[in-house]
Amino acid sequence: MTEVTMASSRRRPLSRTPKVESVIFADQILNCFSVDAPVLGVTQIAQILGVPKARVHRFLSTMEQIGYVRRDAATDRYSLGMRLYGLGMLAVNGASYLERISVKAQEFSEHFGYTAVVGIWADNEFAAIRTFIPPRSLSVAIHTGFHSPAYVTAQGRVFLAFLPPEELDHYFQATELRALTTETLTDPLALRSELDAIREHLYAAACNQASLGVAAVAAPVFDIQGRVQAVISLVWFTPELVPRIAELGTALRQAGLEISAELGFRIPPAWQQWVGIKTQ
Repeated sequence: MTEVTMASSRRRPLSRTPKVESVIFADQILNCFSVDAPVLGVTQIAQILGVPKARVHRFLSTMEQIGYVRRDAATDRYSLGMRLYGLGMLAVNGASYLERISVKAQEFSEHFGYTAVVGIWADNEFAAIRTFIPPRSLSVAIHTGFHSPAYVTAQGRVFLAFLPPEELDHYFQATELRALTTETLTDPLALRSELDAIREHLYAAACNQASLGVAAVAAPVFDIQGRVQAVISLVWFTPELVPRIAELGTALRQAGLEISAELGFRIPPAWQQWVGIKTQ
């Protein structure tokens, strides 16, 4: 099976805060690793962060002792440790609602034959936490841990659409809207118009925004307070997915609302036409 893999963007937050500096620096080291760069040497990390190699080496030695990273003795390079994996899985699996969303996402992947992705809002970005790739000869592979700027993905735009107004304003003020492809929407007014449409239809579609030739459709899952807790989405090659956007959006929207109701979200009367359940 041939896979077309979506590449993750990287974050390098280097701003100082009143928090304990050593904890922040350890986090910055961990964020140097990605799907695209799972193994790094001391020199590489020091160059990414713009700090002396001695400081990086000192921290890595401590992080290795507690299992956050592991060192390959043959190459003297580092990768993320299994302790992080264990902690991450505790965080993800501790949320029972994700199991319900994941079951539905897998069903969608098997039924439609597209890659299904469950994602959350993390550090003002969309982050994939569960992915289901269909067994087709050619597929779009989005791996767990993939993250991307919110404004370039259907999934991220769902989160943006339902942010409180002041949080959305802050997002646009603080975010550089860079073009990742020749078709990436970077005009703030056009993006806000897109978010208005998402609120109206309760699903988002994005084509060729983060990667040329790839499109996605996504719908929200709300918590009891009415905030978007997660998104459920389908991703595939643009020519095949685009003609089915309305069909896929309708299916994802219904599933998202039904799961939202299970989480205690009171579905507004105007939205009840989209689901087969009623709320009191």
